[in-house]
Amino acid sequence: MMTLILNYALCILALLALGGETYLIARRNRTIQVKGKDDYFTLCLVMLFAMLFLRPSTEAGLVESLRNTLILMALFFSIGVKRGISKRGIEKLGFVVPWEQITGIQIASYQMNKLVLLCSANKRSYKLFFPKYRLKELVYEIQKYYPRVMLEESLKIS
Repeated sequence: MMTLILNYALCILALLALGGETYLIARRNRTIQVKGKDDYFTLCLVMLFAMLFLRPSTEAGLVESLRNTLILMALFFSIGVKRGISKRGIEKLGFVVPWEQITGIQIASYQMNKLVLLCSANKRSYKLFFPKYRLKELVYEIQKYYPRVMLEESLKIS
């Protein structure tokens, strides 16, 4: 009986997560001015463990199958939520780091054709990855709201 209640509660939480992600995709994705990405490795690691623990089974009941399907849908649906720079601040998956709270921004080279934006705020650090060809646009948009952007020496804006 307790596992049935827990499974229903997890189904409801997964449905709420899907609803929240739908809202973010419909409303917030339009406000992103420069689109970035989160760490791909962490996302893949979360997906791997989710697929291991929530794999489909023919022996599972209807509620367990529904729970697993909804949780996996919520995880895969989160890929559609854009991350990046907007008027409000640095937008991550489920939250925004407002421009007023940011204490430092650094842009450095990452791999061959990527940039990493390191944002410091409230004793925490946040990362977003951008394509290198968007460097000018990225610096221009950030400097509208936060004038002190530190660039790595190897990155040149002409």
